[in-house]
Amino acid sequence: MDGSMVSQKKINNTSVTELPPYLPVVSVIVATYYRDSSLKKALLSIVSQTYKSIEIIVVDDNADDEWSKRVEDIIKDTEKCSNYRILYIRNETNKGSAETRNVGIRTASGKYITFLDDDDIYLPNKIENQVKHMIEEDSDYCITDLELYDENDRLIEKRNRKYVKQNKQNDLLRFHLMHHMTGTDTMMFNRDFLVSIGGFPPINVGDEFYLMQKAIEAGGIFSYLPVCDIKAYVHTETDGLSSGESKIKGENELYEYKKKYFDKLCFHDQQYIVMRHYAVLAFAEIRRKNYGNFMKYAIRSFFSSPINCARLFIEKN
Repeated sequence: MDGSMVSQKKINNTSVTELPPYLPVVSVIVATYYRDSSLKKALLSIVSQTYKSIEIIVVDDNADDEWSKRVEDIIKDTEKCSNYRILYIRNETNKGSAETRNVGIRTASGKYITFLDDDDIYLPNKIENQVKHMIEEDSDYCITDLELYDENDRLIEKRNRKYVKQNKQNDLLRFHLMHHMTGTDTMMFNRDFLVSIGGFPPINVGDEFYLMQKAIEAGGIFSYLPVCDIKAYVHTETDGLSSGESKIKGENELYEYKKKYFDKLCFHDQQYIVMRHYAVLAFAEIRRKNYGNFMKYAIRSFFSSPINCARLFIEKN
């Protein structure tokens, strides 16, 4: 992309990036599955964006006539209170979150593609800030920081990417294996690049991790925007994909996958990955109020790397 599209102006002696006169279209893909009230909030947060050159694609994975009718009604209500027309796609059979997002990717016409889970929301400047950043950096893919909330709208975790010190491929892969540069809502891609790497892999737990790995290994230009313009929700009271048994199963599978890369990492980095693995299991168990398993995994995490474990638990609290 030609970086000359970006201009600068001075406000209080500070350079501020201005968008080009012709605003590139951003396709926002919302995969939905058995959500209604939270889907309403998600869509309202999109149509309330300061950035207006947006294509909204809702892919309905319910494969249920009654629920699909609810989704269609929510879309119609959202269209009535905004100037947007929302593209609605219904899967005839349940495809899972990864393939459902891929349906949206194949349909998208925007220069950039980003995602919003049907139970999360964007803050008003999310798309504008990220598009400006991607144009300025001429990047193929980008992530931001991430903040997680519980069902009571209480902030429970902040994830910033301050560990990103280098943009070289080997460094990015190391950062990703250790820390997970994930959070589907935080990602934005140049559409052509995303299509070239094949979109999401057919895995419903951890698919965003594998997608980011594909992007890194494809050698695309990466950029990191150190802000958080989303609110992502963790469901501690239900056994969804973000918590519960599926979370634990997916984490264990991912840990076994990461071990294949241990020969490329130093011992310190390997121990950090082991520590983080058990810490993730510990947090998943405490969210389920399984205090015995929490203690078991917390102890394993601590003895894998005591200092890093202490830092991780402090950051999450």
